[in-house]
Amino acid sequence: MEVIVVFNQISLAFIRMIGLGVGIDFLIQRKNKRFKAQVAGWSIWTFGSILQLISQFSLDVNLVEIFDFLFGISTLVGSFLISTSIIVYFYHIPVKTIFFVTLVLIVSPLIILIIFNLSTAVTFSILGSFLILMFLYIFGLIEGQNFKETVGESVKWFYAMVIVGTIHMVVFSLFTLGGINLSVTSSQIEDLVALTIINSFAIAVTVMTVVLLIHLENSRSNLYNFQLKDKYSHDLANIIQIIASAIHLIEKDNLSVNEKEKSVELLDQKLQEVLELLQEIRTLE
Repeated sequence: MEVIVVFNQISLAFIRMIGLGVGIDFLIQRKNKRFKAQVAGWSIWTFGSILQLISQFSLDVNLVEIFDFLFGISTLVGSFLISTSIIVYFYHIPVKTIFFVTLVLIVSPLIILIIFNLSTAVTFSILGSFLILMFLYIFGLIEGQNFKETVGESVKWFYAMVIVGTIHMVVFSLFTLGGINLSVTSSQIEDLVALTIINSFAIAVTVMTVVLLIHLENSRSNLYNFQLKDKYSHDLANIIQIIASAIHLIEKDNLSVNEKEKSVELLDQKLQEVLELLQEIRTLE
């Protein structure tokens, strides 16, 4: 067991805990369902990091293998849920679909474990997490201008995550093809340099993911507030204009009693709409 390995894994677990804290804060403050996937993803990612860290100190081979397998599944499922929490900013994804895909991602490594072995199952899970992140990258690139406008200044963090994440995937694949088994517990890996490089990339991608999600939510919130400001100012202007016209009609001497009653009714109706609109503004989160 190397000190640098333990330090890297503690750092990764700590950063993921920060991401979990950010997700929980957004969920409480915004009260939006989309943050449930984010909180679930960070929770599973953090759980995987803790298991990986604990496995460094365990002498029970069977327990270590279980931790390795759970780490692989948590990496795969956590990546999917975090990616989903970003995509739902742009498209609605039914909860049933998220649940079904999550179930498939849990069962698939189990099937591979039964058919092949532990190392193959964990490697599949890690490479699967890379493919999920690559799908997220491609999604952002396909959306193009619409993605940039929605994300705003956060797009630079997205591109940074794309670059680092892609390099991470390539380096991991090259090490794996070179015969270095990175799917087993870190204490069993002889190539400390390869492990340090992989852990460093994992930390960098995680940091950028946290920063991206914070920037993304702030950009989305600012855009939403601007749209609300425009909507409510437009609605209020229309109502005020109608109220002014109704008052002007009531003040006319040649207006019949019936017309004045209709104008008063219209005035009462529009004043009620103003009260409802103000109430709606007050209830905004």
